[in-house]
Amino acid sequence: MFTQRPPWRVAPVALRHAVAAIGRAPVVSCRDVHGGMTPGPAAVLGLADGRSVFVKAVPESAPGSYRAYRREALALAALPRAAPAPELVGTAGAEGWFALVMSVAPGTAAGPPWSDDGTRLVGEACAVAGGLRAPDALPRIGELLTDLDGWDRLAGLDDWEREHVATLAGHAQGWRDWTAGKFLVHQDVRGDNALVDVAAGRATLVDWSFACAGASWLDRARLAADLVAAGHRDGPAAALRAAGEVLSGLPEGASRFVVALAGMWRYRSTLPPLPGLPGLRDWQAARARALRPLLARLIR
Repeated sequence: MFTQRPPWRVAPVALRHAVAAIGRAPVVSCRDVHGGMTPGPAAVLGLADGRSVFVKAVPESAPGSYRAYRREALALAALPRAAPAPELVGTAGAEGWFALVMSVAPGTAAGPPWSDDGTRLVGEACAVAGGLRAPDALPRIGELLTDLDGWDRLAGLDDWEREHVATLAGHAQGWRDWTAGKFLVHQDVRGDNALVDVAAGRATLVDWSFACAGASWLDRARLAADLVAAGHRDGPAAALRAAGEVLSGLPEGASRFVVALAGMWRYRSTLPPLPGLPGLRDWQAARARALRPLLARLIR
C-alpha cells in the first residue's frame, strides 16, 4: 500500500517558508518523491548554495502519521552518529502541519522487489545498527509492539491457520523476554525504508518513526520477513533462499520473531481501519498470507 504522495506545493506557504529557513539558503529546485505509507508530501529540495535536503510533511488531519513524524524527529536527534541513518537538519511546524528536514540519503530503494545486492547491503546496515546501544530517549520494543501474541488472539481462522495456529502461537510465547535488549532497532525494515548505493557498498535506513531498544538481531529478522512478503526480483524461491540465509546466522529468537510478526499483522488486519491509512489492513493481511511458505519452514 504505497502512497502516491501529493506534491510539495500543497504544503502551507508558511510551512514551506519555515523549511527554507532551516536550509539556510533559498530553494531553487524541487523534486517530489513518492512511496511510503504516509499521506503527506515529500521532496528533495535543491538549495542555492548547491546543497540538497529531503523534506517530508504531514497535517494533523492524519493523526497516526503526524505522531509518527514527531517520534521520528526525536529518534533522529538522539541516534548515534554511527547509525546508518540520515542526519536531521531540523523540524518545522505551521498551520497544523509538521515537517522533517533531513540530509539526502544516497542510492535507490532496496525494493520491492529485493535483489541479492540490496539484501546484503541492508543486512550489513541492520548489523551496524544492532551493534549500537540504543539512546535512552527511545522506547523499549515491548512498548511499541503490543500484538506479537496475535496468533493467540485471532478469530475467524482459515483452514491453513486452523491447522497451524497452536504451533504458531507456541513460537511467539514469551516474546517480551527474548526480544528485549539494549541495542538500536530501526523496527520497520522494508525495501522502501532502505536506500542502497551499490557502487559505494552501503545502505541507509530511513523512516525511523518506530526506532526502539531491543535485541541486536531484530532488524535482520524483519529483513528476512520483508524479503518473502515483498518479494525478490528472481522469484519466490529466491526470496525464501535469501530469507533463510539471513536467518541462518541469527539466534533462534529471530525465526520466532518472524512467526510472531506474521501473527501481529494477521491480527491487526482484523481491526477497524486507521484514519488516513485506508489500505493498511489489507496490506497487513496480504503480508501475513505471503509469509506462509516461510512460516511453514520455520515451525516444522
